Amino acid sequence: MALISSLGKDQIEESIRGIYEKFEEDTGKTPEWVKVMAHRPIILKEFVELFGVVMNNGEIETLLKWKIALEVSKTLKCPFCVDVTEKMLKKLGASEQEITKITGQNSGEAEILELVKDVTLDGHLDRPELFEKLKDKFNESQIVEIVSVMGLFNYINRFNNTLGVLPE
Repeated sequence: MALISSLGKDQIEESIRGIYEKFEEDTGKTPEWVKVMAHRPIILKEFVELFGVVMNNGEIETLLKWKIALEVSKTLKCPFCVDVTEKMLKKLGASEQEITKITGQNSGEAEILELVKDVTLDGHLDRPELFEKLKDKFNESQIVEIVSVMGLFNYINRFNNTLGVLPE
C-alpha cells in the first residue's frame, strides 16, 4: 500500500473519471499510481496525456521504448515499474530471456541503454561519448523521443518509489 491514500472512483473529481474508466476498460483495474496521483487531478490528467504522446507516437519503435522504460526501472529499482514494463514487453512479444537480459541487440540499442543508465543514475550526462554515438545512428527528432521516454520513466519511477507504490 502506498504511503498516502489511494482514491477510489467515488472520491475523485469528475474531470479524471474517464482516466479510471479507460484503465478499467483496458486492463480490468485502475493502477495504484493513478489512484495516488489522483490527489492532484491536473497532474494525473496531464501525465496520462504525456505518457500517451511519448509512448504511442513517434519515430522510435514501441518495443525499444519499453526496453528503455525497463532499463530506467531496473536502474532506479522500482518494483512497480519493473513489473509493468516486463508485462508490457511480454505483450509486445519479447521473450523471457530477452527481458531478463536487455542487451541492446539491435543497432543503436546498446548505446541507448548505456545512456539510460548514465543519465538515470545521477540525472546528468557523464559520458558524452554515448550521446555522440547516438547522433551517428539517430536523427535529432529520434533523440528527443528517446530522451523523452527516459525522462517520463524517471519521473514515474521516482514518484512510485517515493510514495511506496508497489506491484499489485
